[in-house]
Amino acid sequence: MARINLSGGSYVARSASVAAQRCLNLYPEPLPQTQGEPVAYAHYPTPGLVKIIQTAGHGRGAYQTTQGDLIIVMGVQVLVVFPSGEVKAIGTITSSTMPVRISDNGTTLFIVDGTRTGGWYCALPSKIGGEYGGFAQIKDEAFYGSRTIAILDTFFLFVNPDTTNWYTSPAQFSDEATTPFDSLYVASDTTSLSTIVGVGVLGQYIWLFGRNQIEFWSDSGASDFPFARVPGVTIEAGCISPYSIANVPTTANTLNGAIMWLGRDRSGYARVYLGQQTTAAPVSTFPVDGALQAMGDLSLAVANVYQQDGHVFYVLTIPGQSSSWVYDVSTGLWHERCSLDENGNEAQVRPVFWAQAYGKIWAVDRDNGAIYQVSTNAYDDAGLPIKRQRAFPHLLTDGSRGIHRKFMLDMQQAANVTVNVDWSDDRGTTFYSPQSLALGSTGNVWPTLWRLGMARDRVYRLTWTDPGATALMGAFIDIDPVRS
Repeated sequence: MARINLSGGSYVARSASVAAQRCLNLYPEPLPQTQGEPVAYAHYPTPGLVKIIQTAGHGRGAYQTTQGDLIIVMGVQVLVVFPSGEVKAIGTITSSTMPVRISDNGTTLFIVDGTRTGGWYCALPSKIGGEYGGFAQIKDEAFYGSRTIAILDTFFLFVNPDTTNWYTSPAQFSDEATTPFDSLYVASDTTSLSTIVGVGVLGQYIWLFGRNQIEFWSDSGASDFPFARVPGVTIEAGCISPYSIANVPTTANTLNGAIMWLGRDRSGYARVYLGQQTTAAPVSTFPVDGALQAMGDLSLAVANVYQQDGHVFYVLTIPGQSSSWVYDVSTGLWHERCSLDENGNEAQVRPVFWAQAYGKIWAVDRDNGAIYQVSTNAYDDAGLPIKRQRAFPHLLTDGSRGIHRKFMLDMQQAANVTVNVDWSDDRGTTFYSPQSLALGSTGNVWPTLWRLGMARDRVYRLTWTDPGATALMGAFIDIDPVRS
């Protein structure tokens, strides 16, 4: 029998006849080839959700402070979540459906919501679990609002919404009375002269994300304006959504960290980019690019980065879409994630914002006020099943039909888990009714289907929702070619 190898992540080409390898709620993990194992990849279930806290409102942001506290904005409430799961409100902001962005300079927490008057700040405690003080909305006339916020050398960095200008707070801002904003601390995009969408910081470089181009600034120490443009360095790619900008921690592929965003080239083509130092390259595959292009308005796309079991995931969610695209920075592979609605249909994932704190991963529900922990030991979404699906590569004979005598699954066994196997004989366009395979309760079980008919080109697909600790390595297939 021949092995069907699963060699990577999700890759559904523009024509299913070329590739139909969907990878849903599973992420591939490569095995070191020097170890002599017979497979190159194992596909593990994406983590489930455990509801820890029920609040009111819809999720708008999540952030870990430099001291280590978890800050969550739910509706109008700004909450501190403690390691025990206790929640304390530290202030309120203006009601809106839009995301917020949060940062701190070590002593002051700052929140922006994208409106001209949408800025709030408060004093940070000196240690985890301490008291937050003086929560207030900023009234300074030199604060113009911002959709994003970043920090460099204790300066908060902002973008004046829908303009070509960006500006900074004073160094080590604490409050408007003692550290007022300076109306001269304003600069413009000096190369593309386009609207600035957002701002980010990577290392000692400020990334100014324009609509069509990115330019770089650094700390110059000048008294009139503390930053200066890095001459001769730009990236010819813009940014579509300010909320898609997210920093990536150091991995084997990003030795000094990285920054990712949903961008576009000058022709308007949407792609996901990864930047390091002052360079960047697209990391989205052709199928991911095509899926993004088909979604229409991407201006409210939201991305978050979290790390789990050595994998660093960039989770990109476009509101209203039935699945999120997830890039595993550690492996360079993509997969999809979705939730299920009450009718069992694929729907947008419940969390929109993710953050790490207290050695755990937290997620904020998009609309029901729930705060979750994200765990690989949870096999459902807070009680709702998770649909997992992996489609295999095309199985072609030499152009003649082949008799598919046996399909044997290579998968970690899990009691009470049934996997549905279906297949397509029209090159991935339509699939027959699924056949069920029950996994065993011990490891030495090889679930098998027999007498599967004939095909010139067949695509097998696995789907399951039963909870359990599984790992998918591939399958074995017994095909005899026949004359036709």
